[in-house]
Amino acid sequence: MKSKLEYQILEYLGFQASTGATALWRLPEGVLARGLAFTDTAGLTLHLLAKLKKQADFTKLPASIQERLERNFRDNSARTNAAVQEFIQFNRLLQAQGIRYLNLKGLVLYPDFVDFPENRFQYDHDFLIGQEDLPRAYDLFLGLGYSPLSSSGKLAVGHLPTLIKRTGWIWKGDIYDPAIPRAIELHFQLWEPDFDLIPIRSLDKVWQDASLASFQSLSVPVLSREHTLLYCALHCFRHLLRNDLRLSHLYELAFFLEHHPSDEDFWKQFLASIAHCRWSLRGMATMFELACQVFTVSPAQRIQQFIDDHLSPAGDLWIRQYGKRESIHCYRRSKLTIFLHLDFVPDPSLRWAVIRQKIIPTHFPWPSFGVQVSPEEQGLRFRMLKGLHYGRQLLQRFCFHFTSLIKLLVQLPEWYFRLQRHMKETRVKIPSREGQKA
Repeated sequence: MKSKLEYQILEYLGFQASTGATALWRLPEGVLARGLAFTDTAGLTLHLLAKLKKQADFTKLPASIQERLERNFRDNSARTNAAVQEFIQFNRLLQAQGIRYLNLKGLVLYPDFVDFPENRFQYDHDFLIGQEDLPRAYDLFLGLGYSPLSSSGKLAVGHLPTLIKRTGWIWKGDIYDPAIPRAIELHFQLWEPDFDLIPIRSLDKVWQDASLASFQSLSVPVLSREHTLLYCALHCFRHLLRNDLRLSHLYELAFFLEHHPSDEDFWKQFLASIAHCRWSLRGMATMFELACQVFTVSPAQRIQQFIDDHLSPAGDLWIRQYGKRESIHCYRRSKLTIFLHLDFVPDPSLRWAVIRQKIIPTHFPWPSFGVQVSPEEQGLRFRMLKGLHYGRQLLQRFCFHFTSLIKLLVQLPEWYFRLQRHMKETRVKIPSREGQKA
């Protein structure tokens, strides 16, 4: 079976015990190294390390694999410590300037979504900024030595152009490198309805419901707990639809579902906060079910009932047919998420817009090589390497779009046939799974 190793790793990482889980330490050293290449890409390596230690399986691994994992953890711990210091500095500066803001993702996800901050990748700091304060916040970080990635402003990402420090750091193939500079993203909205064409409106009250969290004796503004879960799930959903969901984000969602099953008051408030938006209900049910399937979570009865009530037949079939298989490649090997996306866009004209958007690229990939190096420091050799790297990026994107289009055309009739049969077999009417009308 293709990707058998990746399936074995996901099964081992699952939150529910499985008698058939593979004894990973019995795999050959070379196979384990290939498995870690997968978990690196997926952002799951340090979660795997934590599970191996928890299960007392770590010392059974080959010495080279143990050494590699321990080095990765040490490096990421150093990165996390540096991120903590930056986090405190940025919060103090924003508060001193009287800028209205909220912290998003990152360090504030502990302890609800991760067991330890050191097990989580963090490559940037995200802030939601009040519209009236966006220019001042932008100027604040420019004054700290950050500069924009000009092309990032062309993407529908809900934030201003990403800000980075041009420290001269160059990618050396190590994603755990403590020296990787962290970027800044200043968000002005949490969902992009004009791009994804799904009118989700359940994040409209994030400012009114915001709360304060204590972080190392510093009080910092954050989303409410209900909105944090909603935003994390929608963040996963958005990246899933755009074919670039990192599995670690889905793991964090599964972690929350596994570790907070009996908080009745929370779930009551959370479900009430999204009850007015049928697209939020369907989106949450889809992402909850996908997280549960990929990482083997047995949700609480209330959540399982919510999934059963609001997961559409198309969403159910897509997860069964493609969910775990596509997740192994972090959804980057095909465009089959278009089948799921179209289930959220009932208007025929907008459906065609989604199809055109998925099939025809609207922008070139922005160069990623050496973006931390200022133009003045870029010599001839550097520029040649940069050109070769970008050429490879373009070739890879062309191959992806070409092969995924062929795969999409082949899978389309099969998907339509399977969906019609699935709807008949389940005997579930679509309106009954949509919940209340928006």
